[in-house]
Amino acid sequence: MLAKLKALRQIYKDETRFDWVVLAADAFGLGIVLFAFANARIGDSVPELANQIASIQF
Repeated sequence: MLAKLKALRQIYKDETRFDWVVLAADAFGLGIVLFAFANARIGDSVPELANQIASIQF
């Protein structure tokens, strides 16, 4: 019985290792996409924000 449990644990470990690698790669890719999206949004709004700040002061 103990040998069966060890064998099943090893199979589970081997089968799920790939899943964790894929999950980590997906999370890393999502982070890159979110960073690029935020960077693009900040880049678009900076000139507008500077104009708003300049117009408030006068």
